[in-house]
Amino acid sequence: MEVHHHSHKPKNWKEYITEFVMLFTAVTLGFFAENQREHYIEGQREIQYMESLLEDLAKDKYDLSQSINYTITQTKNIDTVIAILSESNWTPENIKTIYRASLKVGGSRPTTFIDRTSAQLRSGGMRLIKDKKVATLITEYWQLITQFNEYESVGIHEYKLNIKNMNYKIFDGTNYLDVKNKIIKEDATLMTYEKNFLIEYKNRLFNLNFDLKAYMNGYFYQKIEKKIDELQKAISESYHIAMPATPNKY
Repeated sequence: MEVHHHSHKPKNWKEYITEFVMLFTAVTLGFFAENQREHYIEGQREIQYMESLLEDLAKDKYDLSQSINYTITQTKNIDTVIAILSESNWTPENIKTIYRASLKVGGSRPTTFIDRTSAQLRSGGMRLIKDKKVATLITEYWQLITQFNEYESVGIHEYKLNIKNMNYKIFDGTNYLDVKNKIIKEDATLMTYEKNFLIEYKNRLFNLNFDLKAYMNGYFYQKIEKKIDELQKAISESYHIAMPATPNKY
């Protein structure tokens, strides 16, 4: 049986060029489509990060306000103790007053900064932040928090620890009838009236009081609060996101 072979007419160079152009166009359009899709997804993620960060900043601002109030109360109590120590007039009323004030002089209220969104941004999310001003403010905010935490955990903590250790040698815990309501025994006395020891105690209170007023209240709290305001405003304006209300609690 005779086999017939079908012959194919060879393509001319124009057909090859046409096929190449069509293939190149398809690949290029596919690349651009995928690229646009990735840009869209990253843009949405960027907005989600900013919405989440605004919520975190509102909580940071609330917690900072609580720390400010605590520190103001603490410095007022330190002022009271210093004044009584300076008088050295140990009337029953002065003794009860210094007992009440001593409950606050060595205490601490750590400021908690929400790390939910910041942790994600540090893990690669910062590359999505297109607005340079916002990116710069975020970095500055992190640096400020790091400086604050180091100062609080090393300097202030050490001062308060020394004062608390001295409190154990000055104030008798059995003289507190009701710590919550600050009710002190009528016949309460100090455990020691040794002059040099009480002078050292007063000096340490002076040191702590100065640092709380000048550096915590006068510098760090103000700087952090201002940076939060700047960052919130920049995010809200750049990404057209309404700023959440500062919570009363969370």
